[in-house]
Amino acid sequence: MYDLFVLGQLMDHTMTGYQLRKALMTVVGQEQTVSYGVLYPLLERLNEAGDVTLTTTTGPRTKKQAGITPQGRQHFHDLVIEPVAINKQTQLVFQIKCNFLHLLVVPEQRDVLQDFQRFSHLQLENLQTARDYLTDHPRMVPTDVADALQLNQLQQLRAQAQADWIAARLTNLH
Repeated sequence: MYDLFVLGQLMDHTMTGYQLRKALMTVVGQEQTVSYGVLYPLLERLNEAGDVTLTTTTGPRTKKQAGITPQGRQHFHDLVIEPVAINKQTQLVFQIKCNFLHLLVVPEQRDVLQDFQRFSHLQLENLQTARDYLTDHPRMVPTDVADALQLNQLQQLRAQAQADWIAARLTNLH
């Protein structure tokens, strides 16, 4: 997943590890970003695989500049159009993919957004199932049920906003 992000960021220009981490924080939020202890080994692995080149610059501060190779461009493309598996990181992967829609042709953008849309509808269905369970068969203390229903409402609002955003993006594709 972070491979996808790094390769996508490098599609436009070279970047340092610091710049990549800042960009990731902007896209996925502070709580989802990676440490330098994860990022730099990832850059080394991508370099060893031939997806990026690393250049060390010297000056007041030594910096590693990462640039994407033609092989890395192809790897990015393969990753971004690959359907997303449903797991704990699905939401994050879709956020990263949506950050790079501008790098795809319209049919590929549509495929990514439709995959995201299916996931969003699944989220809404699962949240409704949880709400129905809490309403019909609660095996919890009533105050816990009330709190859980409030949280479920928040989650449904967020998931619905996401589904609406995706639908609007799909409508605006040419």
